[in-house]
Amino acid sequence: MIASRRSVLTASGIVAATTVVALGMTTVAGGAPATATAAGGCTATVRVDSQWGSGANGGQISTFTVVNTASSTAHRWTVTWPLADGQRIVSSWNTSIGATGGTATATNVAYNGVLAPGASTTFGVQLAGPASTPTPSCTNDAAPPTTVSPPSGADVTVQEPDNQRTVTLLVGQTLGVALAADYLPPTVTGGALSPLSASGGYPTGQPLVATFRAVTPGTADLTTRTDHACRYATPPCALPTVLWTVHVSVIEVPPTGTGQTVVVTAPDNQRDLTLHVGDTLVVSLASNYLPPTVTPAGVVVAREVTGGYPTNQPLVARYLATGPGRVDVATITDNICRHAPTPCPSPQVRWVVHVTVTA
Repeated sequence: MIASRRSVLTASGIVAATTVVALGMTTVAGGAPATATAAGGCTATVRVDSQWGSGANGGQISTFTVVNTASSTAHRWTVTWPLADGQRIVSSWNTSIGATGGTATATNVAYNGVLAPGASTTFGVQLAGPASTPTPSCTNDAAPPTTVSPPSGADVTVQEPDNQRTVTLLVGQTLGVALAADYLPPTVTGGALSPLSASGGYPTGQPLVATFRAVTPGTADLTTRTDHACRYATPPCALPTVLWTVHVSVIEVPPTGTGQTVVVTAPDNQRDLTLHVGDTLVVSLASNYLPPTVTPAGVVVAREVTGGYPTNQPLVARYLATGPGRVDVATITDNICRHAPTPCPSPQVRWVVHVTVTA
């Protein structure tokens, strides 16, 4: 099993004002949650930190706080809320997020899913479109739900654009599947994955959400397809069937503390690095850099990410080299004034290191 991680990335670096209006950059009064909903062993509250524009030209940045209200430790959580008409997700931090059928679903990432009783974590979301304060609900695995509900968050989540993608997991990690309501529940071939839970999908009319656990080193394929009731009518409709498959590779957890630690900073931009399985990569950058992305996933795994935009704290990200391969660890600077109705002329600086991991 992988070690639990904690999250300390928040949006506290955004200065709060006192009002929200339809036009211009404004913020909500300091710290009071706009909404709070308790369900399934946790509460989710949201604070609109900044808001600008109106209609299709509008946007906002919000901070969500998840609190474990159960009497036992939670290992996964999920927060959902309905998006306003025309609203869309631009970016997020400290969460894995997607939208299906007008509903946004945010789940924990690898380092902020474990919450002791009373503990909390935060994540942030930037939305574009009409102004609307989210009304979130929350579930976690500390208190079993009394009704059927989507499964809790996963270490890695795949969606429709991930068709034919290969995903690498460590033994003990979980894989989430989030697809539209017209997909059948996925089937798994190969012994590396074990089904945990599933809800929705055809013919329920609800978005399909499923989770699987990596139980042993090896490979597995997750496969599903779309279906529609009209295809069984007389005469049947001509809607095509869409096939969807994700290939999964599961590897053992490398030993920790046995490899070297390599620290990279701003002058290492565009540097080529060679690591061995078990080595640790530390990215140390200024506070105006966003949390890095790793492409493709699976060769190095995030252990802890703190600071960075918009926290006003230095960015420190730690990764463990888990398997042979080549990845890019990349990020870019950002500034809150760039999201104002009249953006400031603040250039963005891209930063990347090219990492090759050998056995």
